[in-house]
Amino acid sequence: MSIKTIKNGNDWMVREGYEKIPNRFDPDNFLSDLNGKDYTLIKENRVRSVISMSGSDISEKGIYIKYFKKGDYKDYIKHLFVPTKARTEWMVANALLGKGVNTALPLAISEGNRSLLMVTETVTNSEDFLEFCQDNLAGNLSVEKESEKIALLNKLALFIRDIHEKGFCHYDLHAGNILIKFKKEHTVSDSDLYLMDLHRVKIFKNMSTRKRIFNLAQIFNSLSSIMTMADKENFIRSYGTDAFISNKNEYIQSQKDNHPIAPPSQGGERGVVVKYYRILPGAEQSLIRQIDDQSSRIRSIHYRSRLKRCQKETSVFSRKRFAGVKIYYRKGYNTGNLLNLIEKHNNALVNNDSKAIIKRDSRTVLTKNILNDKTVRNVVVKQYRVGCLGCILKNIFRGTAGRKAWVAGNGLRVYGFKTPLPLALVEKSISGIPTGSYVIMEEVKDSLEMDRYILKHFNNQMESTLNKVSNHITPPYQGLDSKKYISTTVSSTPSKGGEKGEVKNDGIYLTETNQKYRPSREMVKKKRLFINDFAKTLGMMHNYKIFHHDLKTCNIMVKEKDGSFGFIFLDFDKVSFRDEITVRKRVKNLSQINLSTPRLFTLTDRLRFLNAYLDQCGIMHEKKNILRKIVNLSGGEKILYVSSRGDVTEDW
Repeated sequence: MSIKTIKNGNDWMVREGYEKIPNRFDPDNFLSDLNGKDYTLIKENRVRSVISMSGSDISEKGIYIKYFKKGDYKDYIKHLFVPTKARTEWMVANALLGKGVNTALPLAISEGNRSLLMVTETVTNSEDFLEFCQDNLAGNLSVEKESEKIALLNKLALFIRDIHEKGFCHYDLHAGNILIKFKKEHTVSDSDLYLMDLHRVKIFKNMSTRKRIFNLAQIFNSLSSIMTMADKENFIRSYGTDAFISNKNEYIQSQKDNHPIAPPSQGGERGVVVKYYRILPGAEQSLIRQIDDQSSRIRSIHYRSRLKRCQKETSVFSRKRFAGVKIYYRKGYNTGNLLNLIEKHNNALVNNDSKAIIKRDSRTVLTKNILNDKTVRNVVVKQYRVGCLGCILKNIFRGTAGRKAWVAGNGLRVYGFKTPLPLALVEKSISGIPTGSYVIMEEVKDSLEMDRYILKHFNNQMESTLNKVSNHITPPYQGLDSKKYISTTVSSTPSKGGEKGEVKNDGIYLTETNQKYRPSREMVKKKRLFINDFAKTLGMMHNYKIFHHDLKTCNIMVKEKDGSFGFIFLDFDKVSFRDEITVRKRVKNLSQINLSTPRLFTLTDRLRFLNAYLDQCGIMHEKKNILRKIVNLSGGEKILYVSSRGDVTEDW
């Protein structure tokens, strides 16, 4: 039961037993009412704020308050005809509870002159469904965890089927809008699911197949990091393929396709013959293809809308202007400290500080610095120089290279790929003409460039052979048949992050290619996992139409954690989005990887990587064509990679 009341000129709708709420909050002075109160800010943007308050005399479980800011006259006119978001949540929440669907208990609603308030009871002992899955059910799982994932996805499928059968369609049904509430034990079997964020829920008499597929596509998209094809098939079986019959009271008249004439439909008239859509064998795979296609469209729209948010004022990013300086930055960082980093960077260049300077050439300069911040300490400043009139003109019309890097770095993270966290973009100009740009990013820790990682972690496959020959062979290896050995040359030019000085050949790995050595089973397993993880990552990148124009192993950092591999992409100013990934582009990236991967990776390893990549992209039929082009591009080139001692070249 709810009660209407008026407090301070504002209309309230209050659930019986919670009449204290209007006395505690004033919608038009809500933010000032929070002063001195114990609360947690959960979310804030230009449209709404979400506040959590722990147990009080209103509710022992605690309360959540959604504070909606009223818009301009357009919103005023709109809400003359349609309910406000707060009103919609109130009505939908009560409708869901009335039909036995779990959601947060609505306690009160008020629509003030300048803002709206929606108060709900806290769902205690609960977690965000998406976060729970990413924290507990991602990556390589044990048998026990795999069973837990199957049980949880089955529970989710039944929950969504129940919502649909009761006529509810949530137009923002991602896993982040579902809570998993644990009971006494923190186990999936002893838990319930709750539907949240209800302002985009609509109620229908029945749910069409199109709406069902749209909702499932949203779920598949949000859980893409944990759901395999087998998981999707199990999900559809749990949901029930019979739900996708467009009308259960429709039967087919003809037997041309071996469809039987069905008995009178439920609730229909005897003898009336109508259409019947039978679920045929293989329908699960067909439904999954339809859902995946819809999911891909949803993902594409979502990513495009978020790709350039880093240049706008949002809940995550902000921007400021100073005299001749424009700064875009991630909220939570002091702009003064960020600008001080640019000054430190320039001082390091003037003083030629070798400890701070990582790289210096005609186009870019990188320096290491320390940021006085609680969350981030070590940062890298990357400066993009403007060297010629053509570059100035290009910056005027197409934007600076720093801005492209800022958008691309944040864009890769939007798509779920790892990069050094971009903290800020600083652009300097004179009379509106860009003169230089700087990107400030977090330094990557506990990782190695891919070429160095391979040399460090997979070179023990050669140790047996090396030991056999090192006892009686010394540089320059006179008297040996050079065709049996990998020819290795080390450049004296220091690599990015490498040491200066001359490098001798006797520090490089030597192996007789005709001599077989069987590595340990653990090493083989680890290498295959490394290959498969990277192939999957690159395949996903190309599936999302993301292309890195300089995808060499020295531009990819490897981070190993809990038996799986993460890959962090550098030089993201050379990344482009939304262009079609042609065979030519695929071959270019694959050849770049092939020519920068140490010879420690055998031909078998490289073919295994290619197969895993093609399978991830679903283009296995192009294997011969792509392989032939890679061989043609790579055949006349040497392998070039970076070791801890400098640049290394190897013959095939």
